[in-house]
Formats: sequence, C-alpha cells, structure tokens
Amino acid sequence: MPESCLKLFIFLLAVVHLGAPQRAVITDISQKQIKEIGEYTHLNCTVKTDGAYKVWWNKRKLERTTESFPISIDDQLTINDPRFKIVHDQASSTYSLQISNLESSDTGIYECLIFISFDERPSSSVELFVRHPPIVSEKLSTKVAQVAEHQPVNLECYADGYPRPTITWTREYNALMPGGGHKITGNLLKIPSARKEDRGTYYCMAENDVGKSNPKTVTLEVEFAPVISIPRPKVAQALDYDIELKCRVEAYPPASIVWLRHGHPLQSSEEYKISNLATVDQVTTSSLMIRGLESDQFGDYFCQARNSKGQAESRIHLFESLLPVLSLV
Repeated sequence: MPESCLKLFIFLLAVVHLGAPQRAVITDISQKQIKEIGEYTHLNCTVKTDGAYKVWWNKRKLERTTESFPISIDDQLTINDPRFKIVHDQASSTYSLQISNLESSDTGIYECLIFISFDERPSSSVELFVRHPPIVSEKLSTKVAQVAEHQPVNLECYADGYPRPTITWTREYNALMPGGGHKITGNLLKIPSARKEDRGTYYCMAENDVGKSNPKTVTLEVEFAPVISIPRPKVAQALDYDIELKCRVEAYPPASIVWLRHGHPLQSSEEYKISNLATVDQVTTSSLMIRGLESDQFGDYFCQARNSKGQAESRIHLFESLLPVLSLV
C-alpha cells in the first residue's frame, strides 16, 4: 500500500471512530521466537474488541527505533512478499502473522496494535530472531583512518548476526597490536597515541556460534615527520672511480628529498646521478652516484628530507682511499 494512501486510511479511521464509546485490548501475544534461516514461524495476537477497530501488525528494527512499517491491517497484507500470510481466526479473535522460508532480514520486533485513535493505540510486541552468521557492516565500520603521530585514533568494526557476534582484531603478518599482543576483542580498537609503527593493515573478524564473517580490511595511515637512516655514514673511494651514497627516508606523507653539498642542492648531471626508489611502506631509498671522483669532491654530503609534518637531515662523509673500493651490489 503506498505511503500516501496509508496515511489517508489512518486519517479516515480516526474520523470514523472519533468519540466511539467502545475500547479494545490485546489479551495475548506470542513469546519471543528464535528460528533458523529457512524455517517457518507464526506470531499470534489475540484481541478483545467488538470489531469496530482495525488490528495491525507492524515491524521495527531490534534497535527499538520509533520507525516502523506496517505488514498487515486486519486480514489484509500491506506488503508484497509471498513468504508472509495473515490469518484471522474470528472465533478466538486471533490474528496470526505467518512467515515461511525465514531470512536474516526478518529479525526484528513485531508489534500488534489496535488503532482506536491517533492518541490511543494499545499494542504489544514480540521479538523474532533468525540465527545467522555475522556480516560485517561496510557502512558502519572504518575503511581508512588517518591520524597524526602521537594523536588518538579509534578503528571501528560492527557486524550484524544472531547470536550477537564477537569482534576480533588482528594485524597483517600477525604483527603486534598497538597495546601489545596479537589480538584484541571488541567493536572499538582504541589507540591513545598513534606511532608510525602502528600504521598498516588491520583485520576485523566477527564470529558467533553459527559461523564467521569474512575478514574486513582496515587501513591505518599515521602521518609523521621524516626519519633518515644512513647505511654507511663514512664512505671511502679512490680518485677517478665512481661511488654511490645512499640514505633511507621513512615519512608520511611522502617526503621530498634533496642532496646538499656546501649548502647547495645537487642536480643530476654528468657528474652526479640522483635516483629515488619508493616502497609501499612509506620508505624511500635515495641514491647519489658520483662519477669519476675528483679531489675537490671529497668531504661532507647531506641527505635532506621534508614533508608537511617536519624535516630531517643526515650527513655522509666521503674520504679518499688509496685503493679503489668495489661496490658489492
């Protein structure tokens, strides 16, 4: 029944019964139902009325929100679903809502009410639970979280299922969780002060005694200032030979990297070749190749990295050796 027609129908009922002396009550309703997917159930509502008032079946979500939608009015369904059937036993004045081939979406609160007026609608309700394995909510759960280093962040994971599922968090490669250990349970994974080591891929898994959900991937990005490590702070090479200087930069967002000599940035040229190799874990290895070393090229070189969170700089000292040093790579 279209919503506009339904509202008009309610209004007409109120007008017809306005001031009517008779009242009606619900004398009995089914107890809570727990069923399996594919099973059948019937929900009974017995009323005491002279027949002047309409009896409704409505459905609400388990969260007990005020929003509901009608399923039947007296012995007529208001939904187009062949699984549903309404049977009115006039002798006992019982309205039986029958549902076959139950689905997980049938879980909810079913309310039987007698419409007397807008202000008077006696009702009673029964909960229907359909047992089913958990399904993680994409809408309510975190997909990607981004946070600055040392700031708090929460990762959220929610799942629908009956019985109520347990949520378990793990990390990629079974890495340690921010608070220690390899697993944490609960809908919220709270990180009071994010570290760069906390960044990466997390998995949330929902489980109940019916089954398990597929793991949901949650990505945590932690913004931090560049951190530079130098594999060889002191490097030796003979005159006229090539030498490669390297620095390893870890940063997010990715950092811009420059090489400095006497305070001036170097550019790729016939003398120098600068290359950067980035990896997926926010690490970039920067190389400075010096071709055919000359005597005035010995001394200090600086690797400098900068992003929106800060900057860092490290020194490499290049000195002359009598014998050439061959690269191991």
